[in-house]
Amino acid sequence: MTRRVIRFGFGLVASAALVVGLVLPTSPAFAGTLTSVSWSVSNTATSATNITYAFSFKTATAGTIASITMTVPSGTAGTPAVARNFGIGAGTVALSGTTITYTVTSPVSVSAGIPIYLEFSGLTNTSTAGTSTSTVTTRTSVPATIDSGTSNSNTFSSGGVAATIVVARSTVFSIDTNAFTLVLDPSVNTSGTQPINLGVSSNAKNGYTLQCKVDKQPTGTTNPSATLGPFTSGMAAAAAWASGGAGLFGYSLAVTNNGASGSPAPGGTLSSTNYAGFTVAGENCGSASGSTGNPLGTNLSGCGTGLCASAAHAWLVNVKAAADYTTASDVYQDTITFTVTPSY
Repeated sequence: MTRRVIRFGFGLVASAALVVGLVLPTSPAFAGTLTSVSWSVSNTATSATNITYAFSFKTATAGTIASITMTVPSGTAGTPAVARNFGIGAGTVALSGTTITYTVTSPVSVSAGIPIYLEFSGLTNTSTAGTSTSTVTTRTSVPATIDSGTSNSNTFSSGGVAATIVVARSTVFSIDTNAFTLVLDPSVNTSGTQPINLGVSSNAKNGYTLQCKVDKQPTGTTNPSATLGPFTSGMAAAAAWASGGAGLFGYSLAVTNNGASGSPAPGGTLSSTNYAGFTVAGENCGSASGSTGNPLGTNLSGCGTGLCASAAHAWLVNVKAAADYTTASDVYQDTITFTVTPSY
């Protein structure tokens, strides 16, 4: 559309030159390029109201300027008013679509190289974020283009900054024992206990579960038919270790440090004095309802060497086995597995 307008303007000027050329042989050449074209906006926030737009430029071609147009972004609104005008006569301003038009009340000839400044108040910025330039055009009363030029760019934005902060999921599970051996001699001792300290630090909002399981009940290596039975069928039946308890194997579970949050607690009736038998399927022997908070930084008595200093929640598992003369002599082996499952 711009190209069609410019071509039409040339045609009119050429015709006029033929008519008046005999009287005014020095008719100006139109369609020069404006220099030092500048467009400033008092506030570039999208949808901002009562905004002032200022345009400045230098003419390239001498001519009688009847109007000046300045393009603005789609969606620009408001009722503009002339705040200041320098280098050009007084006039009126109107906004139509994407064009601001300044119409000179009494057009006069303006020489080349003349700086012109126009300032308009009362505008409302576009609601669409983006970067725009303005095309400024000086025109005759026909109207025909005298000069045209493109301004610097202005970036309109909402002023909001999208911030994304990612906190990594982190659960640290520690254990102070990798293997142990209990030696039971019916003539000296009937039971033995091995303490195992577990530590958990987690930022899981919904806490975690602690699972306790064995791959089998302790089984004799020489006589595979010999086993140590579970003390109880599971944690729901956990109870104090009965006197003797020969040929049985089980564990107790207690919290030695409950951390800053999360409320860790054993499952079923497990406690520091109530024992349960391990199951092959595994049971959620303990749980926490929320994130643990940070580690203490200092150790607690009975919390395992250095464990409380490096973990927020500390658990004490006491694994116990008992034997008497009814328990077959053998080396019984088993694998106990503790698993922490966080819930983020």
